[in-house]
Amino acid sequence: MAVHIKLNRLKLFRQGVIACVPTLLSYWAVGFACGAIGKVSGFSITEVTLLSMFLYAGSAQFLFYSLASTGADIAQITLAVAFINMRYLLINTYMSQFFNCFSPSEKLISGLMITDETFGVSSGYAKQHEGSLPFYWLLGLNLTAWFNWTVSTIVGCLFAAALPNWLRDGLGFSLIGMFAGLLLLSWFVSRTRILDIIVMAVAMLVIVFTHHAISFNIATIGATLIAATAGMFLLIWQRDI
Repeated sequence: MAVHIKLNRLKLFRQGVIACVPTLLSYWAVGFACGAIGKVSGFSITEVTLLSMFLYAGSAQFLFYSLASTGADIAQITLAVAFINMRYLLINTYMSQFFNCFSPSEKLISGLMITDETFGVSSGYAKQHEGSLPFYWLLGLNLTAWFNWTVSTIVGCLFAAALPNWLRDGLGFSLIGMFAGLLLLSWFVSRTRILDIIVMAVAMLVIVFTHHAISFNIATIGATLIAATAGMFLLIWQRDI
């Protein structure tokens, strides 16, 4: 009986690993860029690796490098990273309906390791299987994603480290370019482009009128909060009319 349970768990784990394969291209593309930008921003390979292993959030890591390279203190960085990762509270709140049969430790592991991509894959699996989401299937999915993200950032960091110093120093614009590219990609596929422009305008105006009085990093965080709040109310108003 015990052997049968172990074999079933191993089978589920392998199925989870296979389910993650279609998402690996995105992990490697973004992870490689993240590792390279981390090196360009002045972080060592060890630091980039530890951030990938324990922070394990692409958007948060990009933000971390951006703020750290501008001299932000630890409190500002922590606040910004916590804010950008708040979406995982919503993700795990939704996923909790599938965790009913999990032990407390299994719930903790599953919640900590979930990402935007594995959320999409696992929620789709649960819907197809009438709300059933085996822990070992989810573990295989999450571990595969975590491992590939970590390795891809290391490879990107090693690539940037191998570049000549003059070329590496010239890539300082890449962090800004990455954010600009992500912003444009999101805007082109958005269904609320006018609203997006208003939100961006609000954020820029807040920064312009406040960065002289307070720290630029604090102004940026405040602008993000104010613009996001304004966007939420505008979206609600738009739907009601």
